Amino acid sequence: MKKLLASLAIVLSVVSFANAQKIAFKGGFTYSDAIMSPEPVDIIDGKAGFHAGIVLQDLMLSDKIGIQPELIYSQQGFKIGSVGSIGMHYLSLPILLKFPVTEELSLLAGPQISYLTNTKIGIGNGFFSVNYNGLFKDIDLGLAGGLEYKVSDKVALGGRYVLGLTNVNKDFQIDNNNNLSDYLTIKNTSAQVYVSFSFGKN
Repeated sequence: MKKLLASLAIVLSVVSFANAQKIAFKGGFTYSDAIMSPEPVDIIDGKAGFHAGIVLQDLMLSDKIGIQPELIYSQQGFKIGSVGSIGMHYLSLPILLKFPVTEELSLLAGPQISYLTNTKIGIGNGFFSVNYNGLFKDIDLGLAGGLEYKVSDKVALGGRYVLGLTNVNKDFQIDNNNNLSDYLTIKNTSAQVYVSFSFGKN
């Protein structure tokens, strides 16, 4: 929680410093999955969800590079065959470098820190679900990268891939010397497509 608060403080500081810049609201589709090791055979599938949040735009460090902080709520998780699903609700803070390729098209890449706000375990085909927050670690670090196309001064379309770097499997103790995370690693992945709407100074 302390890391999340520190991250939010960074966002607020940037917003205060750049209050004359544009702020955008974004939202779209998320397809998430998990990379597991060892990999279960034909059990784990991806899961559809959505994401939405705010973006601080046009913080250009030079003509060729800028920085784009975001604060995003994202639904993630994965399906476990026909048995059920895991739903993971994150509050994410990407701090992305922005590289303009053309006047309309930009490349975005950078680190992302996410805080797990809630976990839902679904039984069957979404017939029944329960909240349970003891399965996964609170903090997930990742790398994000993608493209964004400016349709107009106010509207942009984008696509992004986020690769988790943290083994989010919680350290449940099996015996005196071993934890579950020593035998099973779980890392989040997600693909996003979105539309953003800008407000503020052109």
